Amino acid sequence: MIDIGINYLTEGDMSQNAFDKIYKLLVKKGYINTIKFPGKYCNYDGLKKALRLVEDTNIKIDIHGFPGIVPSISSKNYIKNVDWNKLKDIINKSKYIKRISTHIGLENKDRLRNYKYDELMNNYNINVLNVKEKLKNILCNQIDIGVENIPGGFDFDIETIKPNYVSDCWRQADFGVFDISHAKLSAKQLKITYEEYLKMLKYKEKVKILHISGNVDETNKYENKPDKHVLIHHTEIKDVIKTIQEFHNLDLIISEYSFNTKYSYEKELIIESIVLFTMIKTKDYNLSKYILNFLEKCLQEDISNIEQIIEIIDTKIKNYNEKGER
Repeated sequence: MIDIGINYLTEGDMSQNAFDKIYKLLVKKGYINTIKFPGKYCNYDGLKKALRLVEDTNIKIDIHGFPGIVPSISSKNYIKNVDWNKLKDIINKSKYIKRISTHIGLENKDRLRNYKYDELMNNYNINVLNVKEKLKNILCNQIDIGVENIPGGFDFDIETIKPNYVSDCWRQADFGVFDISHAKLSAKQLKITYEEYLKMLKYKEKVKILHISGNVDETNKYENKPDKHVLIHHTEIKDVIKTIQEFHNLDLIISEYSFNTKYSYEKELIIESIVLFTMIKTKDYNLSKYILNFLEKCLQEDISNIEQIIEIIDTKIKNYNEKGER
């Protein structure tokens, strides 16, 4: 079974309790069973609130970094700024944290040529061992560490966005994380198609987590942001479904939705989660597109009609599963 989750957001024009009500509704209705931290901001207060929600609902949490961690596992600065005592106060012996993931490679603007190969490997190994040791002492459990492909379109060493480099990082790690939007941006920078990029990847069996996020902003609100993390667009649905079928050992698919554009955060969180659920459970483009369009058109901004909307959607998905309805 594949777990389904979404970013845990802690800001917007609403109180934290209002966001939590949305997550609790999505959990209750069976659309998600996991939240990802960090969602948008990586701070200790957000981590506390995320774990509180997890404890209240008994769902899972996907940790993609802790406050102070630099998301570049081969960097000397990877855990340089982590306050381990403060972190311990928050996560001490948490039964919910089973593994963590981070980004491959070096920090922005750094280059592989600045290091000897042995030095890079030493940095990586020291970082992995240090994090595992510290977290084992705090959590009293052995933690696996996974690595994610980084996006093109930023000032990362071009070698680190290439499929061979990503594949080798997955090979070395406990598990891999694949981000569709990152891969598309990397393919664009490398002047190849997304399909070619996907085909060139190796060790796909190591990949346990898939990240999706909308990267089509019709409002141009985030025009200068290469990796936008907005609401999924209907033109992206086919690639998500196709990509899911490329990775046979996935146990978690996460939406990294973070920024609202067309609608309120409440409405977009609901849309993103339900469309993700539909894509995973049915792998049907037409049904997923239909539900996306239906939610955009019919769900109120304040989601006051959410119960009626969900009843209609649940019936549609049930009919699809029972009769293969399109």
